[in-house]
Amino acid sequence: MSDESLYLVKLQFQSGVVGGGSMEIQFAVDPKTDALNGRANGHIQEGTQHSPQFTSSASGHMHATGYNDVTKVGALTGQAVVSFPPPAIGSYLSPFTASFAVDNQWNGKGSFSVGDNTYQCKVSLID
Repeated sequence: MSDESLYLVKLQFQSGVVGGGSMEIQFAVDPKTDALNGRANGHIQEGTQHSPQFTSSASGHMHATGYNDVTKVGALTGQAVVSFPPPAIGSYLSPFTASFAVDNQWNGKGSFSVGDNTYQCKVSLID
């Protein structure tokens, strides 16, 4: 019997573009299968007066690369609930995707998409 067990990772995706989106994603990693399952929360068009927010369950896979600077790559997909704060109250479902290429400390680059909004981001581990 293997002693490998699930572990949790929490990552910050931060766009370098003014008004770009941001998100935090927390997922469990199954080291036996490299399966990922988790939840993402973030903002679309951050910095606008009434920035839409989203939350999404997501699942996917991660793979080891064997490269020096990029040791892990992964991708997750799901359905996001996008919500508008007052005064434009409402919500809708939208496709969600996220991908990352990181080093052993979970720092690197990635992107995420909610519907038609896609953001290239710096990825960093949240303690």
